Formats: sequence, C-alpha cells, structure tokens
Amino acid sequence: MPENKDIERLELRSEEVQEILTNPPSWLVRWGITLIFVFTVIVLTLSFLIKYPDFVAAKVIVTTERPTEQIVSRYSGALEEIYIANGDTVTSGQRLAVFRNTANVEDVYRLKSILDTAQKSSSELLFPVESVSQFVLGDIETAYINFEKSYVDYQLLKDLDPYTTQLLGNRRSLEEIKLRLASQMAQKKVLEQEYELEKRDYERNGRLYEKGVISQQEFESKKQEFLQMEKNLSAMAISISQLREAIASADQTLKTTRITKQEDDTRLLANLSQSFNALNRALREWEHNYVLASSIEGVVGFQEFWGKNQYIGSGEVVFSILPTDTEKLVGKLVLPSQNAGKVVQGQKVLVKLDNFPYQQYGMLVGKVENISVSPNSEGNYFIYISLPQGTKTSYNRKLPFEQELLGNAEIITENLSVAERIFYRFRDIFKY
Repeated sequence: MPENKDIERLELRSEEVQEILTNPPSWLVRWGITLIFVFTVIVLTLSFLIKYPDFVAAKVIVTTERPTEQIVSRYSGALEEIYIANGDTVTSGQRLAVFRNTANVEDVYRLKSILDTAQKSSSELLFPVESVSQFVLGDIETAYINFEKSYVDYQLLKDLDPYTTQLLGNRRSLEEIKLRLASQMAQKKVLEQEYELEKRDYERNGRLYEKGVISQQEFESKKQEFLQMEKNLSAMAISISQLREAIASADQTLKTTRITKQEDDTRLLANLSQSFNALNRALREWEHNYVLASSIEGVVGFQEFWGKNQYIGSGEVVFSILPTDTEKLVGKLVLPSQNAGKVVQGQKVLVKLDNFPYQQYGMLVGKVENISVSPNSEGNYFIYISLPQGTKTSYNRKLPFEQELLGNAEIITENLSVAERIFYRFRDIFKY
C-alpha cells in the first residue's frame, strides 16, 4: 500500500520534470564535477592565503619617549598664585604655582638670585646684608640668621685683621730682642778682653806682693777690682742667657699667633661655608614644599579647574606637562599573566585608540621593545612598544598628539592562516 502512494506522488510531477530526472542535461554531467573541484581548490587556496593571526590583548597608553610629568602637591594648603594658564608652553624650572605660606615669594626669589650670583662668582663673597635683612623669609629665617652671623664674623675678622697687627708686634719684639742679644754678645767680647787684662794685672800684682814690692792693701785693692770684673762677666752671661730665653719665648708667641690666626680663619670660613650651604638647602626645601614647578619643557595641562585661594591636598596631581618633543612615541602596556609567555620582543602590535575609533581613523602599528622580567603585585607584566610611524595610522592618517592616548593593543603572537588554524590540532597530533 505505501508503494502505491509513492508511485502516485511521482506521477503528480509534470512531464518536463520527469524528462529532466530521467535524462539530465549533458553540460551538467560534463562540467559539474569540474566546477565543484575548481570551487574546492579556490576555497583551499584562500584558506592558506587569508591570515587569521593569533593575538594577545592588553590595555595601552600612548605617550612620548620622555614620559609626561605629573606635578604632585607636596603640601596641603591654599594656592596663593597661579602663574600659567591651561595649555601654556612652559620651560624647565618655570614656576607654575605657589602655596600660601609665611614667606614673601618675591623676597625668597630675590634671595635665591643673590645666592646664585654669589655662588657663581669666583671672587670674594660679597653679600648685601643690610638689604636682605629686611626680607620676609618665613621658614628660611632661621637658616638666614645663622648665615648672616657667620658672614658678619668672617667679614669683621678680615676687615679688622687683629692678628696681622699682633704678628707685626711679635716680629718687632723678636727683632729687638735679637738686636739686644747681639749688642750684649759684643759687650761680652769686650768684657772678656778687659777680664784677661785685669787677670794678668792681678797676677803681676800677686807676684809683686809676694816679693814685698807692694803693700798688702794695694794687692787687696787689685784683687777686689779683679773679682768685680769676674762678677761683671758672670752678670753679662746671665743677661745673654735671659735674652736667648726671651727670643725663644717671642718666637713661640709668634708661632702661636700664626696658628691661632689660621685656626680662626679656617673656623670662620668653614662656618660661613656651612651656613651658606644650609641656607641654600633651606631655600630648596621651601621651594620643594610650597612651589610647583616644571622640570621639563612642554605643554601644561590642568588636572582640574584650579583657581587662586583654592585648597589642594597633599599628594594630589595638580598639573601635567606633556613634552614638546612628540616625534618619538612609545606605548606602555599592562598585560595579565595569562598568555604573557607568548609575547616576545619584535612582535607586531596593533593599537586601537579610544579617542579615535579605529573603524574611522585606522590603527597605530608598533613593535614590542621590552618586557618586564617579573609581574607586579597584581600579577601583571609591563610591556613597552615602539611606534616607528608615530601617530600615522594604518589608514595613512596623521592623528594629532596633544595628550596621552588610551586604547587597546593587540600583540600578534602568531600570524596563522585559516588553513593552519583548521589543521592546528592535527599538526600537534602529528608532531607528538
């Protein structure tokens, strides 16, 4: 019964259909297999030609080779003055803003200029104490007072120069004593000659007395004169000895004065140098605490809308300085540890920026340059990529670079074709 139903359904078809089914066209029989073969070959060829790369995705920030500087507040307080506007180009060391404090900012920078001039000068240190004493220096006041005292002490020592006068007096005294000694030595020689004559005269009178030629009184008188001459010669020797002792004492006094002068010069100069360095250090600490300054040349950007007298907390980012040299750009990637082992140096990187949709503007093309050897505390690796073409995209468009750019990066680890991906597992099976 079912067979009869099938026959009835077949008979419902038209004669044309029956003719095609019973007698297929000759061209279909002749070219059908060939067309299927050609189509299959085309599909296989395209599967080998069309690339479907394997990539690792990560977040990226595009910045200059010299990173953007973030000016962070190191002091909690109100802004006293803002010297720049958002978007201004600043130079290295330029003041951006200053916090309110007990010092007069202009006085502090006048003092800094004076110190810089004094430091660069190769001549004697000359400091305008009278004018600087009127400055309002706040936290720097104590260091300045110590410096002023050291400077005044040193200048008084140089101006009054008490040791030079004392040394001159000591030298004169020594010379006088030496002259007196020379005179005494000359007198001693004369006295010694007189002593020899007196001695011979005394001996002659002794012999005459023994012969009875002269009386005892005359002999005793001659003896008394001889003893007086001996006494004078002994007194002369004592005087010479005292003069020599005085010369030694004067010479020691002269040396002591020289040593004391050298000690005082060295001590006061060391005190001046130490107080000068301490003043410079206090000034730098004041700048570090209260002044926000740029250390690079670039374009300043406000992190918020800052205004005069606005309070800022310590550790808060106030300004960002984008370097003016934007020719060389780099990308900084934060890559999770998963699949991080696939990434090696030299691999191609495609950067899709959030600011510029890649469907419209294209992608930046980079290359892996450096990979951190160990992960951070969160288990992420840091990767640095170079961008040889800068902001020129794959669509040959030059993007403006006025700030750091955020986006997603795709690191091409293996540039596989569709066929390789299809037979990927088979390849591993045959390998093992």
